[in-house]
Amino acid sequence: MTIDTVTPSVERTRTPPPPDTLENHFGHDAWKLRICAEWRALRAQQEKNWAEYEVASGWGHLEDRRAQRGLDLKPLELMVALERHLAGFEPCTVLLARELLGVCTTILARQKEEPEHVMGQGPVLEIIRNVFEALQFLDGETRLGVNRQVL
Repeated sequence: MTIDTVTPSVERTRTPPPPDTLENHFGHDAWKLRICAEWRALRAQQEKNWAEYEVASGWGHLEDRRAQRGLDLKPLELMVALERHLAGFEPCTVLLARELLGVCTTILARQKEEPEHVMGQGPVLEIIRNVFEALQFLDGETRLGVNRQVL
């Protein structure tokens, strides 16, 4: 008789830990991070819709059944609706601050390419203002980046 047959192993009776979730890591910012990801997915889908529409219509030179049905702008509508939420987000984590600044960078890059394009518009100033306000709570001596030294 071995000790294993008399004493049940602690490892065998433990239940596995619950899976990690965004909520465990980022608290109240978790749902805001999901909104940022959804905004990016909708933006990509709208870009895809425009590209497919351009090909189907031959950039306005062909008649095609798909082009006649019109361009699907639903992702754009949803994206604009999400931007109203993004404009009010005040990040509690550095990750959300980075994601929000990424949204601004994406909007501003399109604005630089095509100033009048709808994808170059959005609540950039509001988002930057909220990120700036959130950063006010960080220690001014906290170094950003890997191995950064103050000169």
